[in-house]
Amino acid sequence: MKIPDCTLTTCCYNLSSFHSKARPLNESINNTKELLNTPCYLVIYADKDCMPSIKEFRNAAGYENLTYYVEMEFNELPKYILLDMVKQNREISWPTRDERTCAEAHILNCSKFDLTLKTMELNPFNTSKFGWIDSSLGSDKLRICQNYENNSLLYALNNLTDKFQIQILNVNDKKYKNKEFKKEYYDRYRYVVCGGLFTTSKNIGIKIFNRCNELIEQTVEMGFGHGEEMVFLEILDEFYDDIQKSYGDYHFIINNFVRPTYGFDYINNFIIKGYLNLSYHKECYDCCKVVLNEIESFHVKINYDVYFSILFSYYISTFYHKGKEEAKTIVNHITKLIELNPNIKREFEKNENFFKNNFKMSFD
Repeated sequence: MKIPDCTLTTCCYNLSSFHSKARPLNESINNTKELLNTPCYLVIYADKDCMPSIKEFRNAAGYENLTYYVEMEFNELPKYILLDMVKQNREISWPTRDERTCAEAHILNCSKFDLTLKTMELNPFNTSKFGWIDSSLGSDKLRICQNYENNSLLYALNNLTDKFQIQILNVNDKKYKNKEFKKEYYDRYRYVVCGGLFTTSKNIGIKIFNRCNELIEQTVEMGFGHGEEMVFLEILDEFYDDIQKSYGDYHFIINNFVRPTYGFDYINNFIIKGYLNLSYHKECYDCCKVVLNEIESFHVKINYDVYFSILFSYYISTFYHKGKEEAKTIVNHITKLIELNPNIKREFEKNENFFKNNFKMSFD
């Protein structure tokens, strides 16, 4: 069996030495075991508390030749220099306070990009693609995958594009990219992307990770910050054409990484409708197109109310993003489905006048 052409980076640190409510050391180690038992190229950064147990388990599984170990203490992490500033910020304001987390956890999350950049530089397995995966994913199944099998992660890694790939979790107002709204943006945790897994080719990754690092530093200097995921609000726009998006909730990351397979109701309610409500028609169009391809290719179970809702969102986003001519083709497609499929017809008839009035826009 070949190994997917991607080197994943992960890390494991004993934060219980900094914070009493953090995950205990033995639990942290135990939660890495499913990942460590996967035959993929893996670069692991860990402190002296975690590294011996990680090495022992990974090597015992027979994957020593697929693994590159870097022992690095917490105070050696590049983002460690921000720790005092993060602590000072949180003494003034910490609206996302959680007893399980601490300033050190924030630093660790924000170190993902530095560590992946270091792996790219080392490239110990001479792969063309690289990625990050959180280590604390579970001892017998991965919490970022439903119905996890031992090929699930490998399938995702074996079907990557050269683009930066990450899963979209939710939709936020783009006004929050502006500095004047950053205080409001960080007054609570706003879900943007799923940071537990992302992949990239080297050239695109270097650009995006360096920009992520800039945004993290700026955010801390402004007095805010909670993990790394919220800095992607800017990234998603600034590198739009370099990004391959998947869609869904955290526990579907691996399931949906290559193509959407789970959680279509979630994607519809929180992402597609989120785009539509904020008039982000380009993003809505792209998402609907990907999802409808899976539904209309019969790759997934069809839920007809969700299917019709996405069809209508696709029409609206097409009208505003692509124009009337392309929108007409969507209307004709929907009309044909209504004629042929009684399940679609029932959904249409639930609000027939509303749909007809909207479809007329393309023919006025």
